[in-house]
Amino acid sequence: MKLSTFLCTSFILTSNFAAKAETFSALDAWKELDHNLQTHYAYLEDFKGYQQTRQLFEKKLNNLDSKQAFIDLSQAYLRHFTDPHLNLGPLNEEDYSVYPTGADMYVEFYNNSALIIDVKRSSDADVKGLKPGDIVVKIDGNTIPQAIQDVMQVPLSQLNKAQKSYALNVALGGIRYKTREIEFKRDTKLVTVELAASYDAINALGNGPKVSYEKIDEFGHIRFKNAMGNTQTVAEFKAALKSLGEVKGYIIDLRNTPSGGNTGVAEPILGHFTAAPSVYQKYRTQTGTVQFNKAELKDALTKPAKQQIKVPFVVLAGRWTGSIGEGMTIGFDALGADAIIGAPMADLLGGIKRLDLSQSDAWVEVGFERLYHVNGSFREDFEPNIIVAGDMDNNGKDVALETAVSVLHSKTKAGQKVARKHPTKF
Repeated sequence: MKLSTFLCTSFILTSNFAAKAETFSALDAWKELDHNLQTHYAYLEDFKGYQQTRQLFEKKLNNLDSKQAFIDLSQAYLRHFTDPHLNLGPLNEEDYSVYPTGADMYVEFYNNSALIIDVKRSSDADVKGLKPGDIVVKIDGNTIPQAIQDVMQVPLSQLNKAQKSYALNVALGGIRYKTREIEFKRDTKLVTVELAASYDAINALGNGPKVSYEKIDEFGHIRFKNAMGNTQTVAEFKAALKSLGEVKGYIIDLRNTPSGGNTGVAEPILGHFTAAPSVYQKYRTQTGTVQFNKAELKDALTKPAKQQIKVPFVVLAGRWTGSIGEGMTIGFDALGADAIIGAPMADLLGGIKRLDLSQSDAWVEVGFERLYHVNGSFREDFEPNIIVAGDMDNNGKDVALETAVSVLHSKTKAGQKVARKHPTKF
């Protein structure tokens, strides 16, 4: 009797599971994803090829018969937007590393190759000797066109240059926990190197200090170490100010913030650079009923914090300055930085939220807040006012840091009156 009951129950459970598995509707899953993008994604209109790409992937996605296949192809679809903030999960061990967090070099598509523009300092790519100017010709044995097509799931001919470059940076980050084989050309010589899984460096960094600091000449150099979502970063920043003691200027280094963070960490740090409540950026919020361009433009404020910074300061930014790192960069500019030095930033678009996708048991993260410099320009349009190599030049030199020291020396010459720009006060 017990056996019969067990068999009967097992049959019912198995039948229910099979029925549930068979109820997946790719059409319903697509409609849900598409609706959420059109309703909540405040950067949709920035994608000039949106309608064409949407139609292409609608056909592809509607022919799938499993949730995992839908998730995998949807991830490829969202990469066409070239927005590192636009992500879909859950992620598994076969997924690409999240860009730019998982990237240790920045490249651009060039003559069916990947031209290295910058290499992240102290990354495995740096340790293994890659330099800006090197040309990557194969990634894990794949040609550059094939690597791009694997990431984007469309022929190369259907992609513009920005999409090709974006795909290459994703491909070079590799699969999340797998080593990578990179073949590159320097002058006429071909070299093959094996790079560690990019997440190894990320995890190692997470176990260390959140802030590092040093004195260079008479200036304090404070570098953030990709922990802008950790409140310990605020405490370590304050400790750095105290340990550095009296200095004639500061170099605030945001070049290693690819994972972003939150305003709960950023605003207390920015507060050291203003004597009154001040606007450091502006934003508009898109909702289900209001498009961002019809929403009220609001101010994001920081309040004064002790100790107050009253000497000149400059900011370093680059390819691995992401999300709240970008927000802090434009915030420091608004609060009177004497210079923003480095390379264009990572362009993680907007303030994000995560939306559940029940039809596919997935989620999507979208930029629902449009973010602005205090002057009214979009955050993603901001670039350093002194453009130099971000992490290193072709010889591996940190020209951004050298430039920062030079700028501060010019600001603090004997007898020269130092005038800080006034922030926008509340």
